[in-house]
Amino acid sequence: MTQPSSYPGPRIVVAQDVDADAEEVYAAWTEEERLATWWWPGLPDTQRTVEAVEGGEFVVSSEVASLGARGRFTRLERPSLVQLAWRWETGEGQAEDDLVTIELREHSHGTLVVLTHEIAQPDADTDMRDGWIGALNALAATVGR
Repeated sequence: MTQPSSYPGPRIVVAQDVDADAEEVYAAWTEEERLATWWWPGLPDTQRTVEAVEGGEFVVSSEVASLGARGRFTRLERPSLVQLAWRWETGEGQAEDDLVTIELREHSHGTLVVLTHEIAQPDADTDMRDGWIGALNALAATVGR
């Protein structure tokens, strides 16, 4: 994985309220068994690897759906921040990693999840926005009270 020094491509920002405390939402991103409850749970062959330490691996893939993402944790600040060097493993592949930052902002009714995906390729499309929205909706439906 190659980490660029800047991200000249588009930036995707999506947000979702989750009816759970920040610690619970943080665990949903950093613990394999919790990730399995909301990230592609309907794809029976989905493989997940989560090694939640800085430099540790994050992999989610489904051969049946021809979908995959791979990353490594670059920053972890429990329970408020998860950051990953990130690349999709579908299509033509990527020369450099994107940066995905998940901020968890606890408030009186739960946690606001703000996901920012900074894209390394200047001419990249932002079709993945809908995927992130779907992922955060699944997170809220599964982790929320």
